[in-house]
This record gives sequence, C-alpha cells and structure tokens, in this order.
Amino acid sequence: MKTVFALERCYLEKGRLREHGFVRPAGFDHMGYFSTRKKAEKFMRQCASDSYYGDTYAFYITERVVDGVRFTTRFACKSSYSYMADGTLNDYTDVGSTARYYGRTPDRIHFQPGDIVEMVAYDEICLCIVAGTPRTVEECQKYKELCTEKLRKYLHREPTKREIALDYPLDDTDDTYCVLLHYGDGAHEHPSPVSLFKTTRKITKAQRELLLSLRQK
Repeated sequence: MKTVFALERCYLEKGRLREHGFVRPAGFDHMGYFSTRKKAEKFMRQCASDSYYGDTYAFYITERVVDGVRFTTRFACKSSYSYMADGTLNDYTDVGSTARYYGRTPDRIHFQPGDIVEMVAYDEICLCIVAGTPRTVEECQKYKELCTEKLRKYLHREPTKREIALDYPLDDTDDTYCVLLHYGDGAHEHPSPVSLFKTTRKITKAQRELLLSLRQK
C-alpha cells in the first residue's frame, strides 16, 4: 500500500479572543507532500526555526493512502502525528480509518480527566476540560474476549483470528478523548489525541472555575 505524507501548519490568526477568551482563531497552511515521514519532519523543523513562521501553533503530518482514498477529513488516514510549534512530537495515532483499535498503554495517554487542555478544531483553538480518555489495552482486550465468546456460541466452534477481527467493533473513532466545552449544557467533543495540546497561554481563575464546574454537572 503506497502512502504519502502531508505536512500542514496550524497558525494563530491575528485578532481578538472570542467567547470570553475560550477560543482563539486559527488557520491551516498546506506545506507539501513527502515520500517519508522523516523527510516531512526535516522540512517541518526548518520551518519551526524560521522566524517567518513565528505565528505557528502546531504542525501535523498525516499519512495518506495514494489512489483510492475514500475520506476527506483531516485525520481519516493511515496515521497522524502532531507536533508543537518548536517541532517536538506532541502525540500520534497509528490507527487508520479502516483499521481496528486495540487500545493505548498508560504511557500513551497524556491527559487525564480534569486536565484543562487546548483543542485544535478546524479554524479555532478552544480551551476545554478532559472528561474521558481513550480506551486502554486492557479495556480493548475485554471487548475482544467478548467477541470471541459470542462467536464461539454462534459458530459452535473456535473462531479464527480473522473472524474475531471482523467482528471486533472498535476502530479509529474509539482512539479519542472526551472533552467538555466552555458553553456547557452537555456540549462535548471526541477529539483525536493528536488534536489536544497542553495549554500555551495563561488561564484566568474564572475560566478555570467554569471548566472545572462542568465535570460536576
């Protein structure tokens, strides 16, 4: 399967903070396509050190399948990597849009419920609070065992690995966090781990109290 690596730059747009400072306007630049992630990272780090790109918030490298890609959303691809403005790796997911998700180990879950984070969401960067984390390897293993047991009863024999994989329900949409948004009323999103970053600006006491209060509702 031939793939290409697309490099994008997320930048902060000039302008006032929106919605009481919870939202910052952002935009994306397509920086090019590369035959390997290593080449994309090399060019990315050159950009990160260039003062011309001083408004950079983050970089993204997405691995896309050449010929026959059915998806158009930013993170529907074979793998995705996000980097901070200085080119340091932020997070990655190697669960493609047609692959199964078998969980993250604890060291790969960077945020916990109650953490205040920044979420890149298309044309804006939002302050939000983590309410749930991606499923762990142990949790996914339980799902796999349930699938295996169900197939045993249905087939009256031991299912094959392929049969279990086809019946296993978790995919890239399960490799996500749950975050609560500032406007409340149950507003939430399920972003990919590559969309969440540590806060890069000062959070006011009022903002922190509002976000913390959302977990109590």
